[in-house]
Amino acid sequence: MYRGGSLRASHFNNSLNKGEYNMTGLTVFDPFRNLTVGFDDVFNRLSSLNHFEIPKYPPYNIKKIDDSKYQLEIALAGFSKEDIDVQVKDNMLTISGKASDDKEKDNSFVYKGIAQRAFKREWTLIDYLKVTNAKFNNGVLIVDMELNLPEEEKPKKIEIK
Repeated sequence: MYRGGSLRASHFNNSLNKGEYNMTGLTVFDPFRNLTVGFDDVFNRLSSLNHFEIPKYPPYNIKKIDDSKYQLEIALAGFSKEDIDVQVKDNMLTISGKASDDKEKDNSFVYKGIAQRAFKREWTLIDYLKVTNAKFNNGVLIVDMELNLPEEEKPKKIEIK
């Protein structure tokens, strides 16, 4: 059971396999529950992902450009922009791709090491993070995102009366 100090993912996974967290009802997020208000649903969702396998294809990077700008880079060698679909709906960014049929019928390859298999990747976006642009250049899809907090969501000083 977690007793303080650093909690490594390997420790958490080993503990899950031993049933330490499941038997007692504890999760890795319990130390943070007493420091937050209204995040119960977030912690429950994250805890339910402990047996969720994250796909490894296609590889991607997420960059934080500044305090309000992010960039997602996805390596898509062998794809064309017509093969790629980028959608945002209900704070869910979905990027999918399917290689053109004419590429699959090309029998001239002696060896084909560049994967062009169909894929679908999804990322949940925080409220107010908006996708502003997507561009495809040299086999890399770049998706720009910007955090646009409304004035009522920005920090404000509360006057004590």
